[in-house]
Amino acid sequence: MHPVGRLDYDTSGLLLFSSSGALTQRLLHPKHEVEKEYVAVVTGIVVEDELRATLAAGVRGYLNVFDAQALSTVRLTVSEGKHRMVRRILANCGHPVVSLHRDRLGAVALNDLPAGEYRPLTTEESPWAETLVPLEKKHIKPKPKTSRKQL
Repeated sequence: MHPVGRLDYDTSGLLLFSSSGALTQRLLHPKHEVEKEYVAVVTGIVVEDELRATLAAGVRGYLNVFDAQALSTVRLTVSEGKHRMVRRILANCGHPVVSLHRDRLGAVALNDLPAGEYRPLTTEESPWAETLVPLEKKHIKPKPKTSRKQL
């Protein structure tokens, strides 16, 4: 059993564990575009159109802004997970992150799971994980033909 990815020391939220290396690879590699959803509390009043324009310049994802006040809440969905990417994006837009929480990874969402607790995948989440890792066909190599010479 090993963690699928990681969270920075100052980020809370969802962390998956798996015993499948193939599943881990598909969840983490950017070419598979598995969405990661974060909820960030940032300083300043966030103007959604300005932030959306900045994101459109290079980050694929979705954006929702809630409670745009002295501290604003931003929900950002990205399909890449580069080092401290969400924090850097928001800081570059003039909104340093006060707190960051990963709420969802693909189809797996925290919902009401308390901090420090764990659970197995639900019946809705398991099929999604199985679609990421198709059953591998066993490749059986044919036996080499040997020629026997008669003496």
